[in-house]
Amino acid sequence: MEYELRIKPDRNEPQEAVIVRGTESSSVPLIRLPKSFLEWQLKFRRANIRFFMTGEGNHDFAVHVGYMGTVNPSGPSPINIAAKGVGLLPRCDIEFLSQEIESLIEEGLAKGEKETREKRLSFLLKLYEEVELDPYSFTTIEIYAKTTWRNVMHDPRCSVLFSSYRNTSFLINGVAEVLGPGTPEYRFVTGLHDLFHLPRDGKRRTYPAVYRIWAVEAYTKTPGPKAGEKIA
Repeated sequence: MEYELRIKPDRNEPQEAVIVRGTESSSVPLIRLPKSFLEWQLKFRRANIRFFMTGEGNHDFAVHVGYMGTVNPSGPSPINIAAKGVGLLPRCDIEFLSQEIESLIEEGLAKGEKETREKRLSFLLKLYEEVELDPYSFTTIEIYAKTTWRNVMHDPRCSVLFSSYRNTSFLINGVAEVLGPGTPEYRFVTGLHDLFHLPRDGKRRTYPAVYRIWAVEAYTKTPGPKAGEKIA
């Protein structure tokens, strides 16, 4: 990486992200994710899981799909856009939750995808109904380590657009913290991915890293008179 990213004063109550390059540094203030964004996320994550469990109810998978823009240091275009599967992080008890997730994965691999589907989905529903989630950041896995990866290694600044056919859209500008194997976030995020997408060959994959995207700015992009207005 060409820089070091420092979250201050700490990850529980972050106030700024400091980008250090050699002897030079710059900082950006961090914000809480808008209440409207978090309510939309939780409403439809719960609805989506219920839909998977029963086949009924209103669902909207746009909460899981973010279009991530990163700064491209070379090439004819200054930015790159990639569709990413986006998740939320727990506010606390991440190690305990990761242990529970890994136990469910092992059970799923031993007993079968169909046989454990309801139990695994029930855990996810409980996660979004009962666990306090981090209001400052969200996360995604780096799977292919290609353009987005090269860009983030050069510059942590990014933008993520969530756009729903149900007429709800948000843009979150932020900075991406790169977290590799051995970090609590990596263990949780990759575990949650494998819990839902149970590995078909029975082998869990090692990914290059996960990104924890800390919010810097938020805008509504929902079509209408307030489209483009800054929320926070």
